[in-house]
Amino acid sequence: MKFFLVFAVQFLLYCNFSLSTAFANEPMEVANDISTLTITWTDLLPIDAFDFIPEGGVKDEMWEDPNFLLAVEKAGLATVNELDGSSIRLTGFMVPLDVDYGEAETVSEFVLVPSAGMCMHVPPPPPNQMLLVKLKKPVKIRHMYQPIGVSGIVSIKPPAEEAFGSVYVVEGDIIEDVTFKDLDLGR
Repeated sequence: MKFFLVFAVQFLLYCNFSLSTAFANEPMEVANDISTLTITWTDLLPIDAFDFIPEGGVKDEMWEDPNFLLAVEKAGLATVNELDGSSIRLTGFMVPLDVDYGEAETVSEFVLVPSAGMCMHVPPPPPNQMLLVKLKKPVKIRHMYQPIGVSGIVSIKPPAEEAFGSVYVVEGDIIEDVTFKDLDLGR
């Protein structure tokens, strides 16, 4: 009987793990009936944000046109208002902001960006291509090239100076390490 009970528990755990792995990229149910949307970086851009770009693409002289530059700036601030208040999951890379350099080296606020090293040695991405993540509980800092997944409730705010102008803020619940294969950049 004891053998059967141990076998049954192991079998149920195996089935649970297999199902959770099989549906990892599907929206998942979390407490209080809020569905978590697994999104990509392109999901943060309104469909019409770059309608001003000509069909043939951007030409060098366009970068000297103040109206074009204003349109680029406006497109970088455009948000998808339907995401406001949604529970989301997005993968990317951590750029630490509020760091405790003590023995544990933890962070309670960071910017999530689509590519490793953004905001460090290159100009930051547009404000609508960053997430300011505010954690309820500090976590260990991740290396610049360690991809992570962030889950939490997103809100749309005015550009945050301390976060490179980010317009999306996430109250982070879950930070998890992922592999480069798990990154979904929306390309």
